Amino acid sequence: MTDRSVVHATFTLKRDYPAPRARVFAAFADPEKKRQWAYGAPEGGHALDFRVGGRETVNMPGPGGGTFTYEGVYQDIIEGERIVYTYTIDFGGGSAAVTMATVELADSKDGGTHLKFTEQGAYLDGFDGPKFWESGTTSLLDRLGQSLAD
Repeated sequence: MTDRSVVHATFTLKRDYPAPRARVFAAFADPEKKRQWAYGAPEGGHALDFRVGGRETVNMPGPGGGTFTYEGVYQDIIEGERIVYTYTIDFGGGSAAVTMATVELADSKDGGTHLKFTEQGAYLDGFDGPKFWESGTTSLLDRLGQSLAD
């Protein structure tokens, strides 16, 4: 019998971007834009069907030589306002996490966009855990900001 564990956690990150909501929303909805800022996946390693019930997949080399597999399903989309999706991550050794993420967009005081990202997860069998996920999402949101500045 192998050791099995699950850690449940929630984290919330907030960012203000100097870009209108429509542009920030498009960075999530456009397959090529999202592939570049979110994953850096090789051509053909990312697929995005951005609609309620649509799927997003990423397959690429992972840390330590394994395969990184991301499989997400969009549960709710309100254009320019909200995106809710669930996803699983596998690093080649079984599921590492099952999560639900919510992206909320609002106008910021300076005419840009305020983004609130909340993730609720079940982090499985000692694969890194919620601090790793929060750190990774922090990096993703930083890369999103860089892509919006270009």
